[in-house]
Amino acid sequence: MNISKTRFINDIRCQRFAALDELRQSKDKAIVSFSKDDELEDLFSLENKARRQTLLDEMIDEEGVELLEHKDEQLEVMLPFYKDIELIAGRAIRNRFGGTVLYSLDTKSQKRFEYEEEGYRFYCFLDGYQEDDEAIRIFEVKATTSKKFMDLTFRSENKERESVFERSAEGIMMLKDDLGEKVNRDYQNKVQKLKKRLGREGRYVYDLLYQAHVIDHAITTKKPIHYFLVVLNADYVHDGKTDDQGKPVYPDDLIEFFDLSSLIQQMMPIIAHDVKSVIGRLERMDASPVLLGPHCQRNDVRQCVFYPICFKDIPNKNSTFIYLHGHHGFKDENGVRHERFDLINDGMTHATDVPHAWLQRPDNIIQREVIDSHEPFYRKDKIKLGIEALVYPLYHLDFESFPSPLPRFVGEKAYSQSLFQFSIHIEHRPGVSDKEKDNHAFLAHSHTDEREALVQALLDVIKDDGGSVVVYNQSFEQTRLLELAALFPQYRDRLLDIVNRLFDLMHLVRGNQTFFQNLGIPDDDAKGINLYHEDLNGSYSIKKVLPLFSKLTYEQLEIKNGTSALVAYAHFPDLDREALEKTREALLDYCGQDTWAMVEILDALRRITL
Repeated sequence: MNISKTRFINDIRCQRFAALDELRQSKDKAIVSFSKDDELEDLFSLENKARRQTLLDEMIDEEGVELLEHKDEQLEVMLPFYKDIELIAGRAIRNRFGGTVLYSLDTKSQKRFEYEEEGYRFYCFLDGYQEDDEAIRIFEVKATTSKKFMDLTFRSENKERESVFERSAEGIMMLKDDLGEKVNRDYQNKVQKLKKRLGREGRYVYDLLYQAHVIDHAITTKKPIHYFLVVLNADYVHDGKTDDQGKPVYPDDLIEFFDLSSLIQQMMPIIAHDVKSVIGRLERMDASPVLLGPHCQRNDVRQCVFYPICFKDIPNKNSTFIYLHGHHGFKDENGVRHERFDLINDGMTHATDVPHAWLQRPDNIIQREVIDSHEPFYRKDKIKLGIEALVYPLYHLDFESFPSPLPRFVGEKAYSQSLFQFSIHIEHRPGVSDKEKDNHAFLAHSHTDEREALVQALLDVIKDDGGSVVVYNQSFEQTRLLELAALFPQYRDRLLDIVNRLFDLMHLVRGNQTFFQNLGIPDDDAKGINLYHEDLNGSYSIKKVLPLFSKLTYEQLEIKNGTSALVAYAHFPDLDREALEKTREALLDYCGQDTWAMVEILDALRRITL
């Protein structure tokens, strides 16, 4: 059996994955067990066949569609960018290191290493391979940014926050102790995060570690082997240069190299142990249920494909996961802390299964009381006070953006949220707004840089009159406005004035301590949620809050969410004139729905406080 990096990383999740994957691929031909103690003859028993069929049935919905098939539309539109990143990285490797360099988008042309262990062939293809007279260098290219690693900081001896990485004289990012820098216990603790396979930083290191293990077993060489993660430079700002076809031109500065050679060597025993574990799982093919946990990577981009099967007994509504701040765990009467997955695995799958005494956070107590009583909770006094802080006319504002992995326009960085659309609904007096007549919108016509036109249109609608600019989840709109102010200094004062007038509608429902403190509410009373309904299911997204107060729905819209909106915009160049106009109309409807939703939510909150 051949084991690729992707397969290995999935098989090491838990002892169940390999068996479920075999069952999924081979259907009724697969031979899997449901207990480590199963004897071979038991694998063909009627009971075992029935269990296999049950799992197969759980992979299919009522309409015969495989539940495990998930089309990631956003990933599909980002793939061309990811391919470009690999090519840009390959060029940067060649320019920096010289020697013999191999990189290609075609897997067959990439450098391949493999070795065999206990009848299993482990192999890997390399994003980049470089060799000269002095060393061999292995490169793993990732479409993430250097910020993820540079933000891994520790408190130095002088009490300053410093990154665990530092740039070497050769311009390569390296761990401080590799450069001979003085480090301390806090530094060592932070570096341990790089060794965590499921961590936000460690997952990338582990990918490189697998390759190092295969290479270490596949070749014998006297040359030192260096291992690099290659990522996008989070500090690179695009200068706007383009080629003859109008495509952005990127210098090697866009790419950042992290030399993790010493860390990889330290982790070799970890991967050797994991290889043995994977081989054992492949030998057993045990499909019996396992404890749920972080390895499932719930709600992560790497969420396990078999999530629908393993989590089928977790209720969709009001599960234990809905408790706010629940990731901090729950303490029992003896002060013992219980993680959410501990509770789930102990059968406490519904929010009401958690003992009352273990709910010590005020917000969680409110949630529980609402679920038990089926009666919503309101802090009408705080909501009313927040509403009274509004200054009319109100400008309900929503932006749509495209998070391009590669900066497209001057002044942008990797993954800049490049604005292409806004919607504004003007509310002249409390409750006085027309859904059609008082809606103003801007939508880019193509993938050319139309940001200044967007700013001009925005300032034409939002007057210099002091009226509150209402948004939902303020940090996004605020950050975009500040970016525009820096990019277009001629509009800076007007844009910063809008920033100062922002009013976050979410503060009225979820609450915000600072906001209510500024309104004169005592510190303790300023804390906590202002509203909870059992249908929120632990979320305060606008699409969860809206149905509590309005019959307005997104279901009839062609574009129903932000992901679909950015995907639609991404396809602009692929559309003919008629399809483009239809897509633009759908985008205008969607974004306009978001701002009208804010109008309706605010109006409903006013009625609640009467």
